Amino acid sequence: MAFVQEELLQAWGNPHTSRVVERLHRFAFIPNELLEKLADMALHENWGNNYHVLKKYLAVQVAWSIEQGKFTEGENQFYVTAGHLQTRYGTPIYLAFSRNRNLGREPFYMVAVESNMSAPRLPVPPEIPAPTEIPVGVEIVMMHDHILDDNADRVPFFARTPRVAQMCAVSGAIQWSLNRKLHLAYWYFGQMSYVVPLYLSSREDITLAPDLIAPIQVNPGSLLVRTVLKPVMPFGNARVAVQRHDQLPHWLLQAWKEYAAAATEDEIENPEATLG
Repeated sequence: MAFVQEELLQAWGNPHTSRVVERLHRFAFIPNELLEKLADMALHENWGNNYHVLKKYLAVQVAWSIEQGKFTEGENQFYVTAGHLQTRYGTPIYLAFSRNRNLGREPFYMVAVESNMSAPRLPVPPEIPAPTEIPVGVEIVMMHDHILDDNADRVPFFARTPRVAQMCAVSGAIQWSLNRKLHLAYWYFGQMSYVVPLYLSSREDITLAPDLIAPIQVNPGSLLVRTVLKPVMPFGNARVAVQRHDQLPHWLLQAWKEYAAAATEDEIENPEATLG
């Protein structure tokens, strides 16, 4: 029985969710041993506790493969790449799925992870969608006037600063980073957006972690700032948006290295809902 795109998309469900790992697990059973094999086979990365960042990466990248029609089939299986992951020799890594024969369970089952997959035709990686281009000179709008309250410990010098001055400082820091093209692509809630580093206390070395980061939403005529986050918090969502982890800025990789062991699955799944 052939695998058609409509069937696979229906099994994935609604793409507009922050709980993409849950969405992946509703789509297919992923044996732990195959997830471990993938992590061992690919170039070394810190995927966090229980490989949760890797699960999130697959949840988004495999969905893109299906949405873009970049899967192949044969032998009662369909094949996708493991996103853009490669072995240390530069060989793409492939995943094979079959229909789950266990009634009442996930519709599909991951059956193989290989760099030399035996398939009639091998797939190619999905394209990483580009975020909407940031227009020049548009207004920066804050979603609420207490945007720094949950991160007051990160910017103690703002403690006695009026709210309007805080908002102006954040807006100015966003514009400063945008002018220097320091913003990063960032996947969130089913679409690509950006996070912008906020250097509020020092701008002498932009290879160091900023004080905070701001997820922004590009709207016609404005940039909407939803919240501000600690520098490490967007790692999982930013990792999805690049082909290789070394394409992320040094400060983010370093922050993740120091924090990965403490990161919870909820923080990785929806960083904008886990402030503090």
